Amino acid sequence: MSKINIRDIIRNITSSKKGVIIMSVLLFVISTATTFLIAQSAKRSNGLDTAIVDTEITPEPTPEETEDLEPAGNDENEYEIGDKTEDKNNITPTPSPTPVKKAIDFNFPKAGTRPIAVMIDNETDAVLPQGGLGTAQVVYEALVEYGDTRYMALFWNNLPDYIGPVRSARHYFLDYAMEYDAIYTHIGWSDYAYRDLQLFDIDNIDGVMSDASGVFWDLTDDKSNYHDSYTSRERIDNFLKKSGYSLTTDKKFPFTYNTEDMTYKNGESAKEVFIKYSVSSSCGYYYDEEAGNYKRTRLGEFQTDRNTNEVIRVKNIIILFVKNETIEGDRYGRQELYTTGSGKGYYISNGVKQDITWVKSSRDSQTRYLDANNKEITINPGNTWIQIVPPNADVRIR
Repeated sequence: MSKINIRDIIRNITSSKKGVIIMSVLLFVISTATTFLIAQSAKRSNGLDTAIVDTEITPEPTPEETEDLEPAGNDENEYEIGDKTEDKNNITPTPSPTPVKKAIDFNFPKAGTRPIAVMIDNETDAVLPQGGLGTAQVVYEALVEYGDTRYMALFWNNLPDYIGPVRSARHYFLDYAMEYDAIYTHIGWSDYAYRDLQLFDIDNIDGVMSDASGVFWDLTDDKSNYHDSYTSRERIDNFLKKSGYSLTTDKKFPFTYNTEDMTYKNGESAKEVFIKYSVSSSCGYYYDEEAGNYKRTRLGEFQTDRNTNEVIRVKNIIILFVKNETIEGDRYGRQELYTTGSGKGYYISNGVKQDITWVKSSRDSQTRYLDANNKEITINPGNTWIQIVPPNADVRIR
């Protein structure tokens, strides 16, 4: 193999004008590259970095500013406490701000204070709009005769100006009123309720009795209209001042509230709830993600409160499956509800359903609400609707 003579190659290139130009360009490029590399080496030795980065410097937030920040979502760039993965760039991440507890707009039941329980009509559309259901801290709904339902609304120091239409007592509602040592407000009674009001010596405000006649008034002059009788905060307060009833109680509130809004992690979706008691009585709840509560419906229409003209919103829904039957020989088809013993149910809040078991040892004892681990549940701060539902009722949750 013949040897390559560099001098002969250069001589051949430079023998023409074009070759001279090419050679000059090559020499210039080599010289420039050599100079650049020498300069780079010198700067590195002095601890300098020649890379230019367009960096925006963001100051760390002050404690006051972090109060308005929301915690970052879980993405690939987040760091978790206790993560042992070594950062290749040796950078210590700035922790996300601690979530701030939002102020809770709810009038909590005051410990040691007796609530006022009011029976509220739900028969036909003549009752609309009802008053007080959007204000009450706790509301029960259960069947009465003819497939209709009735409400019992409980108020702790928050009675509104319009409460009603007020209707007559049913004996099984007394079982739930006694759980709170409530002062029971009604107009009339069934035979069974009259018996039990005496049997259990329940303090009550009754529109049929002459000493309580000033507590109620009718919205209309129609004497045949029994869907228009109302009461109010002022009228009930005036009655209580002269009634001699104690306004305090040693009875413990049957629920424990969470200290902040919580969502049950292992629950099933409950964004929509539908309960059909009968052809004439049904209700529904539709979760409002932004508000964090449910809008309530009655017979497929949003239900409003007379005091505010706003849709009734509910934070907590408790469904209890309770055996019922028509009382044999009762000419009106009145119901018997077996409120004692135990049964299944659901606790629903924040768009999630949790299976529960209810236990009530006697008619005047408090109902216990137990989770799958046999521990008493805690509920979110906010109003609570308790649906007492027959075991065979049409209940749909999704």
